[in-house]
Amino acid sequence: MPAKLAVVFILFCALLSAKGQDLKAVTQHYKPGDTLRYRVEFEGDPKFDSVGMGFYLQGNVAPDQPGLSGYFSISHMATVKAGVFDVDGVIPATTANGTFEVRWVSAAISPASKQYEANNFHITIQIDNDAKYNFPPLKSVTPGR
Repeated sequence: MPAKLAVVFILFCALLSAKGQDLKAVTQHYKPGDTLRYRVEFEGDPKFDSVGMGFYLQGNVAPDQPGLSGYFSISHMATVKAGVFDVDGVIPATTANGTFEVRWVSAAISPASKQYEANNFHITIQIDNDAKYNFPPLKSVTPGR
């Protein structure tokens, strides 16, 4: 009986220590320069000239990353089969650190294009960019003579 009690105690302690850790959901981590790849499927057999995706930062750009972007898109497309397209692209060096979500998918049949909302797919990625910038405050602007 004491052996069983010891096992229960050890398991209980392990659970308590795990609960105290910051357990994170599985999120794909990328950095600027990495290539993103997605498969996008439409109904039917559309003859698109282009398909792209827009990623937006959840929240604001960090104060120590002024000038970096909270948005980027990818738009290199290859047709896989009727209605199915592979879309890829490189994360720009100007992308801020943080969690980004896919908010739209665009498709074009020249010269027209359509932007589809993609929030309901709940696709998020983590961009790890440790770049920091310290821009000085703007002092003045005066007209030249």
